[in-house]
Amino acid sequence: MTWYLWLLLAAAAAIVTLLAVLWVVKRLRSKEPYASVLALGIREKIRFFRFIVTDKRVPLVVKLIPFLVAAYLINPFDLIPDFVPVLGYLDDVGIVVGGLALVVKLTPPELVCSLIDRAKTSPDRA
Repeated sequence: MTWYLWLLLAAAAAIVTLLAVLWVVKRLRSKEPYASVLALGIREKIRFFRFIVTDKRVPLVVKLIPFLVAAYLINPFDLIPDFVPVLGYLDDVGIVVGGLALVVKLTPPELVCSLIDRAKTSPDRA
């Protein structure tokens, strides 16, 4: 195959991947408690995940997911290498969204709602 066919194939894959990620995020925004987690600001999301990791009511498997996602993101070996334009970063976005959805799915809904409220009202540490 010539280089322009590879480029066309990469562009098509990027578009399909982007549409898939957007579709998943749209579906998550229409369901609770996923929508409440997605609506949090960046600092509130960090607090929420800190509470997930430190709360004794959260199962151990759920506590490991944020660490596994972070390990994947800092690992130089990705599903699609980051030097591939657009696609290299879309797989990272997909892993983050999937990790977030898995944390919310595996945590009891009332606990998720409690931790979301706590993340919204908790002051930042100095």
